[in-house]
Amino acid sequence: MRIIIADDHMIFRAGLKLLLGQCPDYRIVAETGTAETLKALVREHGPELLILDYNMPGGNVGETLAYLKQRHPELRVLMLTAERSGALLKHLAGLGADGIFLKEGTAEALLAAVRTVGGGGRLIPDNVRERIDQADLNLTAREFQVLHLICAGWANPAIAERFSLSTRTVDKHRENILRKLGVNNVVQLIRKVEALGLFESLPDG
Repeated sequence: MRIIIADDHMIFRAGLKLLLGQCPDYRIVAETGTAETLKALVREHGPELLILDYNMPGGNVGETLAYLKQRHPELRVLMLTAERSGALLKHLAGLGADGIFLKEGTAEALLAAVRTVGGGGRLIPDNVRERIDQADLNLTAREFQVLHLICAGWANPAIAERFSLSTRTVDKHRENILRKLGVNNVVQLIRKVEALGLFESLPDG
């Protein structure tokens, strides 16, 4: 099975390659750390499975996934995420990925997920489904990404650069986030996020 790994953490990609290297039937044909390169890589290498990290720079991962699934319907996609928010996981489940896997899982569980999704099955583990069932927020996937970085102390220009957006677009996302969470400023926003337990870890600024 030809596999592309897409994750912006080089150490994670290296570990995943070592893990998959234990299986002689798996061949890593390409890897990338940015979403913007995925379309060309899939077109060039024709993989059967894409292991895709949700929170990557270089474009909207959800839009990229929709594009790939439309043009390469035979491509199987296993979405990886470190996020635990039920609202975000609910959104991911509707993006078209064939499986969702939390990065907190074991190596054995990840291999099992690769086998399931690569073999044509659909995978939403119990720990993901439980959080989806409890979801009650209405943030979009991009708003969750922006929220994540706001809580980590990132300024709007840095957020815009991370996701290849205009600062005005990030301003609009920030406005929508404050409104949807019913708060008036970043201090209140962070308190609300902590109370909801949306993020267990925050990216470095």
